[in-house]
Amino acid sequence: MQDVSDRKTSNVESSVRDFYDTYGWVEVDGASGEDRSFRVFRPAYESYHRAVERRTQAVFQPFGDSLLIAGCGDMPDSHVRLARNYPEIACADISARALDRAREKLGPPAELLEASILELPVPDNRFDAVFCAHVIYHIVIDLQEKAIAELIRVTKPGGRIVVIASNPGSPFRFFAGLALRLQKLFGGKASTPQAAGDKPALYFARHPLKWWRRFEDRCGVEMQPWDVIGSLEEQAMLPSDRLASAFYRFAAWFEKTAPGLAARLWQYPIVILTKR
Repeated sequence: MQDVSDRKTSNVESSVRDFYDTYGWVEVDGASGEDRSFRVFRPAYESYHRAVERRTQAVFQPFGDSLLIAGCGDMPDSHVRLARNYPEIACADISARALDRAREKLGPPAELLEASILELPVPDNRFDAVFCAHVIYHIVIDLQEKAIAELIRVTKPGGRIVVIASNPGSPFRFFAGLALRLQKLFGGKASTPQAAGDKPALYFARHPLKWWRRFEDRCGVEMQPWDVIGSLEEQAMLPSDRLASAFYRFAAWFEKTAPGLAARLWQYPIVILTKR
């Protein structure tokens, strides 16, 4: 059984690495596959997402001396801005191409680790903070607890592990699916950034939000709203700039008015683990 589990883990890691190496970080006409698949938004999203980034930065304050970005990917500008707050920065990824991007954007001082977050070549209690954004749900679901435990291991007592997770209980994915079905029923063409057949498959599996409570024996566990919807859901649900503008204004207001409820409803919450 262990051999079967090991093969599944290896196969998933290989498929995720191949997705990004052959598609996600390959640029065509100035846009990467990652951009086309997950970062296509209406103009109203830009100002909303600036507030999302400010909220993310605030979670790390005070910043401390050392940061690990676990699953650095193509190092989007938001990651680079966060990294600039730390004298010591390390980036880990299973993709050598991702680490090349990190080297280009952060320069020689960054420590680059070509490794899975299931087994980091890092001593215990090494970092003041860890940032893991949109990574955990691309790990075999049975091993996601092991991945988080590994991030806790390399974090100093009192330090924070900040995870951008995906919420399977969010109603927005249901509404987006309903909108797409209605478009198909009434003869419309579904508006998505990239047809499913045009890109490789990407492993995706999530635990419910209550799953995160299993780490309370080692960490304080807190959740905050991060991003209300993803690009696929926006394109399904918000067919006009005017509707998108109203939706993001409402989302920003709701996050301030009822942050706890927003964290339970939003598609992407921030999970904050403060190591004891």
